[in-house]
Amino acid sequence: MYIIYHCYGGTHTSVIASYIHMGKLPMDKVPSKEEIESIPLFDKLNGQNDPGHIVPIGTDEYGNNVYSMGVKNAKKLIEPALKDFYYHIFNTNEGLLLIDTSAATNWIMKIGGFTSIALKLPTIGRPLVTYGTQKAYKKIVQIVKNVKAQEKAEYNAIRR
Repeated sequence: MYIIYHCYGGTHTSVIASYIHMGKLPMDKVPSKEEIESIPLFDKLNGQNDPGHIVPIGTDEYGNNVYSMGVKNAKKLIEPALKDFYYHIFNTNEGLLLIDTSAATNWIMKIGGFTSIALKLPTIGRPLVTYGTQKAYKKIVQIVKNVKAQEKAEYNAIRR
C-alpha cells in the first residue's frame, strides 16, 4: 500500500502525520518544541519537499510505504492525477491512500508557516508554527489513528 499524507505546503501537518504514522513521534503525548523542530522536513523547503514532490518517509510496520506531499492550491488536480496514474499502473485504486491533513491546520500554523517559508523569516515563523503544531497535535494524531485503523483492517483482511 502507498500512503500519502498531504497538506498545503507539505512541511507541517503532512510531515508531522507521516512521522507519527512511522512511530517517530508519539501518539500518546504532545511532543516538545525540540522534538518537533528536530524533524528534518519540518518547516523546511529544500527542493525535495517543495510542493508537488512526493517525499518518502519510510516503510511502516505493515510494509506500506509512507509519504508526505505539499499540494498548494492544486489538491483538486493532484489527487485525481495520482489516482489515475496509480490506476493505470496497477489497474486498481486499492492500495493507494491519499490523506489530506490540512483540516488539522490552525491559524497559528498558517501565520507561522507563511512567515517562516513565504517571507523567509524562520526565526520568527518557526516558533509560531511549532506552537501551532503542538496545539493541533491531537487532531493530527486522530487523522493518523483513522488511517492506521483502516490499514490494519485491510492488512487483516488480506491475511485471512
